[in-house]
Amino acid sequence: MGKTAGIIIIGDEILSGKVQDDNSFFMAQELWSHGIQLCRIAIIPDSIDAIAEEVRNFSQRFDYVFTSGGIGPTHDDVTIEAISKAFDVSPVIDPTLKEFLEKKQGNLSPEQLKMAEVPDGAELVSDETLSFPLIKFRNIFIFPGIPQLLRKKFFALEKIFQEPLIHLKKIYLNASESKVAPILNEVVKRYTNVKIGSYPIMENRDYSLMVTLESLDNVSLNSAFENLLNSLTRESLIRVED
Repeated sequence: MGKTAGIIIIGDEILSGKVQDDNSFFMAQELWSHGIQLCRIAIIPDSIDAIAEEVRNFSQRFDYVFTSGGIGPTHDDVTIEAISKAFDVSPVIDPTLKEFLEKKQGNLSPEQLKMAEVPDGAELVSDETLSFPLIKFRNIFIFPGIPQLLRKKFFALEKIFQEPLIHLKKIYLNASESKVAPILNEVVKRYTNVKIGSYPIMENRDYSLMVTLESLDNVSLNSAFENLLNSLTRESLIRVED
């Protein structure tokens, strides 16, 4: 397995259904495309203790941690304070962020100055495409919750990812999952470094099942793919995608 990642979505508005989370779906797709194995997604409230516990746990378990939400000027923006608490450091005013905000907004109110806070020891990730730097603390990347801002920052961050790519193949079938399951089980046993997924599709005229095969090892992937194709009936096979 290559590098691992965890995503923490922060916000009462997500848990209450007032706002739909699009950020984890976007990051999951981008991480996969860069060969990074996303292992867990957590959605948690705007609670200092809950955030602190989750980021500490994720930071220990995964190579990369991405948080979304809870950074801003309002009372419920507590992510910086929570991450600081998780690692026994203090929130501090970053002089670069403070200067940046002063240039844009003039004299800062206490609420505006809050947006210059970082956990003590944090770094800033800057890029010519960014209007405001991204905050990194240890292996934790702290993103805003607004999808448009998060995506822009994530695209800038992707330049640091240098992992081997995950290879993917798809097979579309007109067959029930229960009939295909024994065949998949045999392939799974034989190719332990190939991840196989089976996904029934409802209300589709062309196919009723999509099977995916993915691996960092392209040789094993191709072998498992051919083995699976040879085990399926010609009548059930609709199409394949490499």
